[in-house]
Amino acid sequence: MMCTRKITTLIHTALVAEAKPIIGHFSLTCKAKQPFNLYEGEQIVLIVSGMGSQNSKEALLYALSLYEPCVAINIGIAGCVDKTVLKGTLFCTTHEGLSVPFASCSSHEKAVENALHVKTTLVDMEADTFLQTLPKNIEAYVLKVVSDHLEDVIPSKTDVGNWIGKSIKQWEKYVRR
Repeated sequence: MMCTRKITTLIHTALVAEAKPIIGHFSLTCKAKQPFNLYEGEQIVLIVSGMGSQNSKEALLYALSLYEPCVAINIGIAGCVDKTVLKGTLFCTTHEGLSVPFASCSSHEKAVENALHVKTTLVDMEADTFLQTLPKNIEAYVLKVVSDHLEDVIPSKTDVGNWIGKSIKQWEKYVRR
């Protein structure tokens, strides 16, 4: 049986473009490329899962087999129903009353049809799985940066990296070091 290492924070992203500014900001070094990109600092670990719920679950289970975090953060891009919200705007979908504005989040576009009374609804593929996979004793934050308004255009890696990079100052206080 493998021993897990206690760390303070596990950060999860789906895309390498989301991870790059975080790796630089926290001075993380590459620990592994397989089965997932894994980056490590003294008390912070970042795992890149790839897109989708199944990839997220497998990556998180892998990370949790190696590390015992106190806090876990899922940070990434999401579509937004409200076309008046600017691309690059950061929201928290798990905690209200933080310095980061709150928005509801769904993994299904159809769910937003019934949620139009909610001020801002985000659509994302990994957040639900992230929350369901983590043990309940880990403090979890889901932070999403608006990348599109549910159109079919894929944002550029440069835009994704810039949006995530600009958001770090807003959420880094939730990273335990």
